[in-house]
Amino acid sequence: MTLMELEQLIDVPAVSAPGQHCLVDPYDEPHAVLGIRVVVSRDHVAAAVDMAVHKHYGDGRSADRLTVDEIRYHTAALVLSEDALGLQQAGEAMAQLAVEDFHEDETRAHIQACYRAADRAYPRLA
Repeated sequence: MTLMELEQLIDVPAVSAPGQHCLVDPYDEPHAVLGIRVVVSRDHVAAAVDMAVHKHYGDGRSADRLTVDEIRYHTAALVLSEDALGLQQAGEAMAQLAVEDFHEDETRAHIQACYRAADRAYPRLA
């Protein structure tokens, strides 16, 4: 494909106006699966575990009981659903919770369990 042909394709809107042809029909069949690599911190993973435990496992389930697949699923879901600022804030909040020592024993145990889960699903890179 030539540069001129590519430039012409770029000018075609993704969704067509009445009477126009569009490059991609918004109701077309799925065509590709994108594998997007995202680098996250240990704090981001712990925040995802914390959110999963509170939002999806309201039955008092401990982060220590989450499987590696569950942890990875919820971490990917957080990265995909959260905007960049929200993801950063979640990681920063978790980091702050991890270093402060004034929490009740139950809260401290939960935070430590979230970090153990993060380490279990995503061992530190060598």
